[in-house]
Amino acid sequence: DRRRIFLYDFAAAKYRELTIGYDNDVEETKWSPSGRQFYFVSGNQGTVQVFVYDMDIKSKQPIRQLTKDVADYSSISISGDVNNETLVAARMSMSQPTEIFGIDTKTGEPKQLTFTNKKFLDTFHLGKVEKRMVRSTDSKEILTWVIYPPDFDSSKKYPTLLYCQGGPQSTVSQFFSYRWNFQLMAANGYIIVAPNRRGLSSLGEAWNDAISSDWGGQCMLDYLSAIDSVSKEPYVNKDKMGCVGASFGGYSVFWL
Repeated sequence: DRRRIFLYDFAAAKYRELTIGYDNDVEETKWSPSGRQFYFVSGNQGTVQVFVYDMDIKSKQPIRQLTKDVADYSSISISGDVNNETLVAARMSMSQPTEIFGIDTKTGEPKQLTFTNKKFLDTFHLGKVEKRMVRSTDSKEILTWVIYPPDFDSSKKYPTLLYCQGGPQSTVSQFFSYRWNFQLMAANGYIIVAPNRRGLSSLGEAWNDAISSDWGGQCMLDYLSAIDSVSKEPYVNKDKMGCVGASFGGYSVFWL
């Protein structure tokens, strides 16, 4: 199922894979003005980052991660020439709707260019988003996002929701969803636990493929591991816990 990049030579009528050894899906390739590099976006550890492939690097790993942000990038675009290259992309996170950012092609440093949602966000108090690594039943690490209510007080107890992702082979990345918005759930007083269980992308092909023919197996154990781990915290109300999801997430809720 892994989406790869191939280069086709029209003169020779041959193609070859450029992403041999790269273990995640690739999307949205864009050539640089020089034609010696191209950029693409790819899920990586529960986020979506911008990567660059350098045609002049002869080593086994010509792919370099450009951005290293707790965010999702998409819709990349290149302008300029070989001496003045500009890379722009759409960027969002669990705490910010999509805005346009410029990206330094040398350092990967992002700079916000549009502030369409600032006047609205300035009126809100959003909850903290935390990354946790939870131990699975087979001794793997489950990347789990925990979203806390605004004005979270660890001395209080909160109802807690386990978020079950659909797909089944998508990812719980840093998306700002208009259907399943974690900040909106948290604003209603819930702690949200959103694990990247077995069968989700951005964590390598083996992790993504592990759900095949095992719809009710390890992926469900991963959900239980995540919610059991967080529920050990004193601020989780163990009498008010639930789970939500649609598509395969709905199947997961029913199964659990």
